[in-house]
Amino acid sequence: MTKIGANIKKVRTTKGISQQAFADLFELTRGNISSYEENRAEPKIETVIQIANHFNIPLNQFITQNLSIHEILKYNGDKLIEEEKHVINRQLKQVPIINDAIYLKCHYEELSFNDLDSFPKIVLPEINNHSLLALSFNPNIPCHESVPRYQMNDVLIFEEVTRQNIHLCQSNIGLYTAEREIFIGRYETKDETVEIVVNDFTRARLDLKLNQRFWKLFALYQHVRT
Repeated sequence: MTKIGANIKKVRTTKGISQQAFADLFELTRGNISSYEENRAEPKIETVIQIANHFNIPLNQFITQNLSIHEILKYNGDKLIEEEKHVINRQLKQVPIINDAIYLKCHYEELSFNDLDSFPKIVLPEINNHSLLALSFNPNIPCHESVPRYQMNDVLIFEEVTRQNIHLCQSNIGLYTAEREIFIGRYETKDETVEIVVNDFTRARLDLKLNQRFWKLFALYQHVRT
């Protein structure tokens, strides 16, 4: 004889669920639940699987073993922990960062400024679906004169420019990365042409088809000055 009826009753009473409420969970009747618990009938295997899955109980244990209150609570606790981890992971995003070490590797051509997969990662809250790039501020990176005076190791978070957000670039601070070049500039629009500009000599025309990447400033993490 299986342990299904006894385990249904143990699960139901442990969770403080009435027979009617339990029946409603699985589109059954109160009479069905009563007959299962009193071993006058057994549920269909589809129903058994539904109940076991709902309470995160391994099917074999649910059918063949007398479950203890501790086991029932443990199975449910494990499920809640896994669900919480899943929610947390969905809300976080790993973002590549160009720190001083990566900047030097790119400067000496050991890496490209667009080798994002090779960069270390920091974890940030998930805000949107756009790609993000973090930059630990380095005064050796060319900057437009209007860019605020960031301090060494302030972290600037940039959002990649796409067709969906290109309209937000006008006059904003941006980052340009190519294989061997990086600079922080301002976006300027003239005659439907968008450029990121540092000065008269350092600029790049925004073209999403080229092997270059354009970013706009999204967030800033500054060290507290004391």
